[in-house]
Amino acid sequence: MKKTAILLLVLLAASVPALAQSADEMNKFRIAQALEQAGEYQKALEFYRQLYDATPSNYVYFDGLRKTLMNLKNYAAAEGLIRQRLAREPSNVTLYCELGDALFKSGEQDSALAIWNRGLNVDPGNSSAYQAVADMMAQDRLFADAIGVYKKGEATTDQKTGFIVQIARLYFLNMNYGDGLAELLKLLKSDNASSAMAYIQSQLGAYSTSMEAVKAFTAEMKKRTSADSDNLAYRQILAFLYMEQKDYDGAYDLYKWIDRHLGSDGGQLLVFAERAYNDEAYAVSARAFREVAGLSKIRQIVAESWIGYANSLRRLGEKNYADDNTPCSPMDSLKELNASLAAYQTVLSDFPETEFYNIAALSSIEIQMNYFRDLNAAEKLFSGLRNMEGQYAREAALLRMKLFVMEGKFTDAISLAESEISAERNGGMSPDENYADRLKFEAAQSLYYTGKFDSASALLKDVMDNPMSDAANEAIQLSNVIENNKPVPDALMAYASAAALEATGRLPEAAAQYEEVIKTFPSAPLADNARFNLAETYCRIGQVADALKWYSALASDSLGIYADRAQFRIARIYQLTLHDTSRATSEYENFLARFPNSIYQDRVRSILRALLGNNS
Repeated sequence: MKKTAILLLVLLAASVPALAQSADEMNKFRIAQALEQAGEYQKALEFYRQLYDATPSNYVYFDGLRKTLMNLKNYAAAEGLIRQRLAREPSNVTLYCELGDALFKSGEQDSALAIWNRGLNVDPGNSSAYQAVADMMAQDRLFADAIGVYKKGEATTDQKTGFIVQIARLYFLNMNYGDGLAELLKLLKSDNASSAMAYIQSQLGAYSTSMEAVKAFTAEMKKRTSADSDNLAYRQILAFLYMEQKDYDGAYDLYKWIDRHLGSDGGQLLVFAERAYNDEAYAVSARAFREVAGLSKIRQIVAESWIGYANSLRRLGEKNYADDNTPCSPMDSLKELNASLAAYQTVLSDFPETEFYNIAALSSIEIQMNYFRDLNAAEKLFSGLRNMEGQYAREAALLRMKLFVMEGKFTDAISLAESEISAERNGGMSPDENYADRLKFEAAQSLYYTGKFDSASALLKDVMDNPMSDAANEAIQLSNVIENNKPVPDALMAYASAAALEATGRLPEAAAQYEEVIKTFPSAPLADNARFNLAETYCRIGQVADALKWYSALASDSLGIYADRAQFRIARIYQLTLHDTSRATSEYENFLARFPNSIYQDRVRSILRALLGNNS
């Protein structure tokens, strides 16, 4: 509104001296403007007509009257009004644009085109005229004609590259993506090719959600790259398009070529590897990081590549090993995690002076603890840590707490948490609230394992009071278990004891304890939790038939909180552990029929399409 008011004042000042305007005239203008903005065009027309008749030289009154007539679809009257003014201002290109618009909207397209062409001939060397006429044509969705006007302007004016962007935009609006891209590529011949490249990629990226556009762009760039295989810019744009489509394998080959062509010794490939890693394309990022490590002659980049390679293998292994991905996973699912340990060891042994040393050590500790349960190896890695400060020191403390828990040293874990929380509070620096919440949650778990439920609840409440905390969701889940089962304290104590056995790696004993909880307290609120934990425990000790039995018991109750997740895991076990594709397909189909609102629906559909496609 402020901009509109300012513009109106400027136009008024240019056409009618403010002091010469009567209060009545200004009031009429304000009323006309308000009615126009409210969509009351017929009423606005009366006021604009009075104002224009009184002062026909005032452009603001003329334009208000013209727009109102156009909004009322009285194109003949608008045409007559514009022609009157054009007779007085025969060199005003804007009037030719508006007259052509009125003629076009009244159905006289040929006459409109003729008028627009006359407007261009008023001053053939004026680039602004081509811009104005083409814009009006585009508003009337005459994209091909507007492109023709710009093409004529390129040939007639000195704007040899000035209309490229506008022409490309019109091609895109007309969904002619290949020709639009071909137009944009002309920008690469400008003096600032790097800026041109950035602009082209930004324009193509704006259409990343349109499969039709991306396919057309890619086809155009494949054709051009094939015809001019040494064109670096073409390959860079094609690589960008592959990345937009998540086609990392295609982009990888192009980045390797680009890296060789530029003599980057892995620099360009490193950029690609980091992008692929951030996009969770870990298999491709692992290959790229590993290749960079062999190409670069810069020690820092080699070290960075090794840590990237190790991190990629770790994320890939964790993703493959996740229970919802591969429940009852065979040990060969740990091969990527084993390979990541070897890569981290390379960083530890070959690059001890770099900032990646502590990352490699802490990551190795976590993998040894969580996946291989090699507590001795974890202890040995702890002894090799050095210069632990800031975030590294915090991560090490959390891992040490978890190691205490895995060793059954719950009291030590609680003491360490208390010590770290006190240090955060009294350290003289701003405390890390998220870290403090993690400590509190880990301590609460240890208190829970030892049956100290009230103390655990108090710590969990502190964590839940900060909903932005990383530990908030876990705290809510554990707090719900405690609070919902306090009326059955014996059941809660037995369930916590089973969880403690599981946490310390005593899985057969944990399974027996979970079975006892289910048998003794079948109606307790935690009974389904115990059934799900029991199925998971049987999976972890390789008793697949027993795991399926308990997952099936959970899945049979369609209203149970674990029903859809249990059914999903049943299907995954048949597919990936037992390699029974026929039964897996049946279980996935059963899932789709029984759980239409599950969060797993889209994932199951995708898996099922792949299975049926593989069998067709």
